[in-house]
Amino acid sequence: MNSIKWNLSYDVGVEKFNEHHRVLFKALDDIYEAMENKKDKFALAKIINELQEFARYHLTEEEACLLKNNYPDYDAHRKSHKVFLEKLEQFIDDFNSDKYLLHHDIAIFLKSWIANHILGVDKKYKEYLNSKGVY
Repeated sequence: MNSIKWNLSYDVGVEKFNEHHRVLFKALDDIYEAMENKKDKFALAKIINELQEFARYHLTEEEACLLKNNYPDYDAHRKSHKVFLEKLEQFIDDFNSDKYLLHHDIAIFLKSWIANHILGVDKKYKEYLNSKGVY
């Protein structure tokens, strides 16, 4: 199972959020590496919990910027973040309850969500925020 790396196709036009996204890609890479190296459950749990904490921070920052700049699709964007956090919370609860091989499911979900969200949802704010002077 291969992770994905941040590249220019993921550029959302706001450097602060590009940096945040790089951190999310790194966390995802750390999860894949921990699974590949068969690290113990506690090491993997630490990585997943740190990812969850940073994701909350990033999503809050992104939502605040969109709200401040009256982004027209703010409500839909915020809803997609809420769904993500709820799903991540469910995965973490299940993982902590020793569900069999759940870390693979978490990794697959995160890989798909991060890439698809950035390319499909976050990219939509690039032109709008740039037109407001947000880079």
